[in-house]
Amino acid sequence: MTAESEPTCKIDRVAAKWDLKGIDRRLRARRAAGDSLRDLETYFNESVVAAALDRAQAETVDGEAANLYRLLTGADVSAGKRVDAESKLRRNGIDPEPLADDFVSYQTVRTHFNDCLETPTERETTLTVDDARTTVLKLVSRTESVAHRTIDRLVRSGALTIPAPSVTVSLRVACSECNNEYSFTRLLDRGGCSCGGESGRD
Repeated sequence: MTAESEPTCKIDRVAAKWDLKGIDRRLRARRAAGDSLRDLETYFNESVVAAALDRAQAETVDGEAANLYRLLTGADVSAGKRVDAESKLRRNGIDPEPLADDFVSYQTVRTHFNDCLETPTERETTLTVDDARTTVLKLVSRTESVAHRTIDRLVRSGALTIPAPSVTVSLRVACSECNNEYSFTRLLDRGGCSCGGESGRD
């Protein structure tokens, strides 16, 4: 493939890398059947995991790709379980870091539909609280995972000593008007700061 013909869209690039034949047709069909962009994000990324397992000729059971994807990215997954999932991939010859780099966001899915597939997605142009929660908590989970892997590498190299590291990232939001501070999820659950009209503070 020449430089001029290389796909510029991330979904096209990843699909070509993992040989996801017919992925655009399947994405269109699932969208027509009512899947949200978030559903399609999950479906595409699970397909990437499944392709990686297949290429590695790993022995799998039904639903394993979906479960591994959940363990790698789920906001409610502990750092220990995420590390276990990464270790399983490594045992099968799959490097979890570049694999995770191939995962796409629902915003990337939206861009792919609008720009590449010429299929408008106006029905989901407004960001919902649930979308915001999922997006940010996935980033928090990934930060925890990267930090845990970095510490583990430092321990293995002898640069750091810690028997059983556990990494937790806490995201808090402060209001500069009243100085109240909330966890990110608490702020979303409340619907705003107490100085905006709702009583009570954390």
